[in-house]
Amino acid sequence: MEKLDKIFEKIHASYFGFIGIAIFLVGAIPAMLVHNSFSLLTTFISELSVPGWNDLAIFFSVCWFITGLFMILFILGFTRYLQEKGASTKGTWIACILGVVSAIGILMLALFNTRDFDALHDIAQYVFFFPGILYLFSYAYLEYKLSEFPLWQALINIIVAFFFILYLVLFIVNKVEETLLVEAKVLAEWLFLFSNLFWFVETGAFILKK
Repeated sequence: MEKLDKIFEKIHASYFGFIGIAIFLVGAIPAMLVHNSFSLLTTFISELSVPGWNDLAIFFSVCWFITGLFMILFILGFTRYLQEKGASTKGTWIACILGVVSAIGILMLALFNTRDFDALHDIAQYVFFFPGILYLFSYAYLEYKLSEFPLWQALINIIVAFFFILYLVLFIVNKVEETLLVEAKVLAEWLFLFSNLFWFVETGAFILKK
């Protein structure tokens, strides 16, 4: 951690989150624009990374992968920040591990597209979502216990976790019956994506001003 501490002493953890989100948007927005018949109700995020389905698939995948790396750095920096504010060392490391595992899920999603690596893509989703829900609840509890964090800040974690859970429920339902609630599942995926991006930006902005 000494090397990481030196990095975070020079560069605030928030900037890793901001840069990661910016890189994702640089890859995602053009990919959405060139995607044939793109819609928030019919186009899954992962479809943007499939060569042949999207002209910028590789570019989007590379940006998505890099975003995952920056998210790991942000999570590590956020862990350091919480510990400096007096949060439980054990609790922060548990949340950190869950956050890093979830970010590894992002790396896997970027590497394994849904057409060519369907089984691995599904595994990547579970790696991303389940730890993602747990780290959000963990951070909500840690922030609630710290006077530095107002109640609304802790509640943001719960709200974002709700969108994760909503998508997971629809994902499982759709696995049981592939024709059921397809559009709802697609929309829920985009909602959890936007809420997750918001979490990194909002949390980063909050700890930056503190």
